[in-house]
Amino acid sequence: MSSESAARFERYSVATLPDAAFRVSATCTNGACHYVVLPTATTDEVSQAMREHTARTGHAMFSRTIQDTAVVAPADQAERAERAERAERAERAEAEGTE
Repeated sequence: MSSESAARFERYSVATLPDAAFRVSATCTNGACHYVVLPTATTDEVSQAMREHTARTGHAMFSRTIQDTAVVAPADQAERAERAERAERAERAEAEGTE
């Protein structure tokens, strides 16, 4: 077996990129209505826009989409990165608690 074919079967892990912002959007699902809330960084903005649309039209059903940025890495590398991230957060929390 060549090293090239072995790489195809390597296990990968998918995780949310910790520092990336979420994006939230919504679409009215009432029949022919084409109302869309464009992606924004907070659910509050989308919720407010949905409430306003419902108040104007009576349409109360929406499809919401919450997007994140994902990173794919070999499983063992991702596990090491997650452990390092947890350790860093714990160190920050400990430092903040002792000051």
